[in-house]
Amino acid sequence: MKTKVATGLLCAAALTGSVATGVAHAGTSNAAATSCYAQAATPFYKNGTVYATGHAYCTPWADVEITVTITADGAFEGDTETGVIAAPHISDTAAAPNRSGNQKWCTLVRGNYYTNGKTYPISDSACESSTAF
Repeated sequence: MKTKVATGLLCAAALTGSVATGVAHAGTSNAAATSCYAQAATPFYKNGTVYATGHAYCTPWADVEITVTITADGAFEGDTETGVIAAPHISDTAAAPNRSGNQKWCTLVRGNYYTNGKTYPISDSACESSTAF
């Protein structure tokens, strides 16, 4: 059975630090450039369920959306999506029931951010380093 869990989380705190290399930049000379990037967290196990969390970080705020997908051995197990949200940070978590045996669980994050009438894709992925769940 495939499970979809949406736990959209907004973080309105100001971001500090630098933007990841390879991030798309948009803007004009008269406005501050907007940049966003996706970040996938390594899946984790808790109480019989495997959770996959994905994030999008933007500087400054941007309209951004992400879809977080959880896979086991490359097969789709569930996903969730945020819809478009104006924020500096959004998160969402997909979940799937664990099953017996060893699987390689992965988090896939795909999304878009919108600025100056243009759409920019963002993505990231992370997999567990062992199949110990």
